[in-house]
Amino acid sequence: MLQSKDSTQYFSFVIIPPSGSKSYTFRINKTIFKSILSIFALFIIVISGLFYIGYDNNHTKSEFKKLKIETQEQNEKIKKLDSTLDDLQNHLQNIIEREEELRLLLGDTSTKKKRKRRSKRRSKKPAKVFATNYKKVKAQKLDQDELVKAKLDFLKKEILKTKTNYTLILDKAHQYKARFASTPSIRPLYGRILSKYGWRKHPISKRRKFHKGIDIASWIGAPIQTGADGIIEYAGWSGTFGYVVVIDHNFGYRTIYAHCSQLLVKRKQLVKKGQIIAQVGTTGLSTGPHLHYEIRKWRQSINPLPYLNLDMFTASSRIW
Repeated sequence: MLQSKDSTQYFSFVIIPPSGSKSYTFRINKTIFKSILSIFALFIIVISGLFYIGYDNNHTKSEFKKLKIETQEQNEKIKKLDSTLDDLQNHLQNIIEREEELRLLLGDTSTKKKRKRRSKRRSKKPAKVFATNYKKVKAQKLDQDELVKAKLDFLKKEILKTKTNYTLILDKAHQYKARFASTPSIRPLYGRILSKYGWRKHPISKRRKFHKGIDIASWIGAPIQTGADGIIEYAGWSGTFGYVVVIDHNFGYRTIYAHCSQLLVKRKQLVKKGQIIAQVGTTGLSTGPHLHYEIRKWRQSINPLPYLNLDMFTASSRIW
């Protein structure tokens, strides 16, 4: 069956209702139909594109808002860190100032010389030099995060330097503590000093003689304590000294406690500063109950008076 040329230019559509009533037939030009399909497809593409752009825009806004909040929080953290670094700088400056004072208290002669030279030249103290250098770091034209990093690097170096200095000071303090423990520094007996160190008229022989210690009056049986840590070198009878205790304290120090009535320690016994070692008596060449107390350094007698009430800082600056 031949189709006419006109029929090939159209699409025919038949609509048959489900109720079985009369069907409907209509036709549409192929060119128009194709145009409608193209427009519909284009519409779908445009709508899809708009939905995608809208979704992407909302997602971008959400991410931007989130990033903005994170940036603000980061900036706040950087500001707090910057403020904390400035506070740390102030604390570190105080530590550097105290470090010099601590060195002076420990009797550091090099620190004393440096201070004298500074006073003559009117140069700045180490703490002021540190503060000046920190201000130079703050004055750099950098971004906030870069400036914080520069401050942090500077303070790290200074903290390491200060830590090293304090380690040396601490080691020296431990050495001083050990030395002070072996340095006679307390009264062996509380009482009136009858006779001082030096030339005197001997109370028995009446001759002028050098007195190598001090005589402290007390009652018989009064407790005698050692002036420093040490080891008992001798405990027994010694002629005119009567019952005597000799203690070796290291660092060249020896102490002698004479005219005792009773000895409470034995030879080679370790004793601690303040430990009771004997009791006051009047044995040997004596006119009454008292303690003859001597201090010897490198076997040479020295005046015991400066050693009767001594602290570590005084010992480091005046005695050692």
